Amino acid sequence: MLRSGSPDTGCSAARAAAAHEVTATKVLALDFDGVICDSLEEGLLISWNAHTRAPVQAFVEPGLAGVPPEVAQRFTGCRPFARHLGHWLVPFAIGEVPSSHAEFAARYDELPGQTIETFTAAATRYRAAVRRAYPDRWLSHHVVQPGLAGVLTSAYIVTARDAESVSRILDAHDVAVDGARIFGSSTHKPDALKTIAIREGVQPADVTLVDDSIENCLAAQAAGYGSWWATWGYSTPTDRARATSHGIRAIPIDALLASPSSRLR
Repeated sequence: MLRSGSPDTGCSAARAAAAHEVTATKVLALDFDGVICDSLEEGLLISWNAHTRAPVQAFVEPGLAGVPPEVAQRFTGCRPFARHLGHWLVPFAIGEVPSSHAEFAARYDELPGQTIETFTAAATRYRAAVRRAYPDRWLSHHVVQPGLAGVLTSAYIVTARDAESVSRILDAHDVAVDGARIFGSSTHKPDALKTIAIREGVQPADVTLVDDSIENCLAAQAAGYGSWWATWGYSTPTDRARATSHGIRAIPIDALLASPSSRLR
């Protein structure tokens, strides 16, 4: 489903081992954009239109046709590096796509803090306005990974996306998730994982984050939580090697889907 830079591959034995580990996990926390849902087009339109101060109707007309091709290319190239809404300003401030997570982080750190705050606030307002004015068109730019409904009945969602958007997208795809299990607008995911561990009465190592961002996986691991790198999301060619070198399991989508939801808690 997702426009992935790293295909979901692996031998059957490795997939079986991953599926067994998923089944044995006490608490799962899934990322949203990239793991549960593909929303690249929506992110591009929201970010570019907010950045250029376009009217709300520009989301529909001209829509994607109003985004310069070179901007869309840079935005797509930066997707594996982005971890929160503020990161979406980077493609509009650079001429070339960074070649690594470190280079992307350096370009982001060069941006004035006030500029990032202004952009993030504008993009948040623009998304809310589009959601109200053109709900069907807004939803049409989201594709939910098939088969995850069973997993999500007992898992948490920890995402940089706002919780209201997540709820509406899942509702539109007939995926029922308790709103209390959605931790939205999360820019530092270990904070949400800590709250989940306390709520569930388990140790940090019993809470496992599933994320296509290797940086989020490393942050969770460093904080003492379980961490699995989702191979079907957005990634760079070097992410798998980084996951391996840090002892983070690369988990394919079929391993996640193979585990009965009743055994995930």
